Amino acid sequence: MAVIAVSGTAFAQSSVTIYGRLDVGMNNQKTTATATAAGVSASAFYKANNLVNEDGLSTGLLGFKGTEDLGGGLKANFVHEMDLDMDVGALGVAAGRDSTLGLSGGFGEVRLGRSYTPLFSTIGASDVFGTTGAGTVNQFGMANTGVRVSNAFFYTSPNFSGITVKLMAAQNNAQTNASVGNAGKTSAQGFSVTYAAGPLMLAAATGTEKGSSVNRLVGLFAETATAATKAGTPAEAANAKYTGSAISAQYDMGVAKLFAGFTSTKDDNDSTVAGGELTMKETNFGVAVPMGALTLMAAVGNNKGSEAGDPVSAKGTDMAFGATYALSKRTTAYVKTGTYNKYKATDAGVTAEVKTNRTSIGLRHLF
Repeated sequence: MAVIAVSGTAFAQSSVTIYGRLDVGMNNQKTTATATAAGVSASAFYKANNLVNEDGLSTGLLGFKGTEDLGGGLKANFVHEMDLDMDVGALGVAAGRDSTLGLSGGFGEVRLGRSYTPLFSTIGASDVFGTTGAGTVNQFGMANTGVRVSNAFFYTSPNFSGITVKLMAAQNNAQTNASVGNAGKTSAQGFSVTYAAGPLMLAAATGTEKGSSVNRLVGLFAETATAATKAGTPAEAANAKYTGSAISAQYDMGVAKLFAGFTSTKDDNDSTVAGGELTMKETNFGVAVPMGALTLMAAVGNNKGSEAGDPVSAKGTDMAFGATYALSKRTTAYVKTGTYNKYKATDAGVTAEVKTNRTSIGLRHLF
């Protein structure tokens, strides 16, 4: 009886939850890139039209989370999530999403592992459609840590009169004799401050990544840049530096919820070489209008990209429209369509344009 009593007490102080998000429907997507010179146009496209596909409104996932009361206000917490692909009936990736273990108490919460960056969470908060499918937020900043970061330390402060601070730091130092001081080391840092009280939410964030080279200039300026691309080679990746910052706001008026945001990112594939840095700026606005179980949504965003050393800039306007219908507290039907990642620039008689169109119709279920 004593053993049973002790076991029951221990079980009452711990909890493990299995949860998930299922999203499946029809997704039609087409990305086109067109270049026009002397009245002659050439284009290329990628088209993905599936009768049934996933992630039209949200990404699918299967997760496990738990907490243990350690006494004195201290708790141990863990979470591990995996991709869940409904269109093919499989766990897509057993790793790659949130996976952390940590402690929480009066000091806030400390987590170790892999999770969302403060910058990504702040950017996503400005889009009425979130960060999946058609939307108006496209600039997630750094090459490898734009969404989540691995090998990382995360800290979330207690809520001080509506203000919450988040810190993130990561480092991956895998070197050989040939890579010492070279591409074998990457690091990232992030910081955000959020104020949420009543109908208002305001957030600001910044993030930095060093030591990872990805040439984002090619797709945007391949047809228009007059200056040579200054992208770093893998051997120079240690000199790469990516920075991003964002401001987001939400205001719930009851009859409508307003969204706004501004994001700025700078990609420098080799900080030891002058010029070639890619600067991207994005401003977006959105609105959600609830009408009982039905919610109507619309968003518009303005994009601008420029390369240091080249007077040409690329500009574009994103637009998205959609609606959700709550069939229950956990099941939602949705439709949304939009044009995003749209840029157009003209240089030396050549006009180049790239854009993505996507329409999604489907169901989302939470458990």
